[in-house]
Amino acid sequence: MRTFVALLAFLAAGVSAAFAQPAQRCSHDTFDVNGPVTVTVCAGAAEGRNVAVTETVKAAAGSFTHTTTIEVLPGASASRTIDDLSLAQLKMPYTLHITLAYRDGAASIEHALLLPGAVPLK
Repeated sequence: MRTFVALLAFLAAGVSAAFAQPAQRCSHDTFDVNGPVTVTVCAGAAEGRNVAVTETVKAAAGSFTHTTTIEVLPGASASRTIDDLSLAQLKMPYTLHITLAYRDGAASIEHALLLPGAVPLK
């Protein structure tokens, strides 16, 4: 009986810990910019009407992280913002001009252009 009670307590602690820390849902996109450039976009917890979004950009020359916010609009099916990611830290003379969308607790890249030249990537 003690083993059963201990197992039940262990499972209850695990379930409550899982609900206490919401899992981050991230999107991953890979673009061809003189080789593969991967952008991972993760939404944090909402603080008021704003949601922090972390963008991690990786390529052969390295990686960097950029943070922005999206203002959540009440009643909207999705909230959006525009962000520019300079690829200078990756030794590339380009900028990713992206539209981020936030819906159902997750952020993703909805559209992406490579500048200069306004080359559509997504």
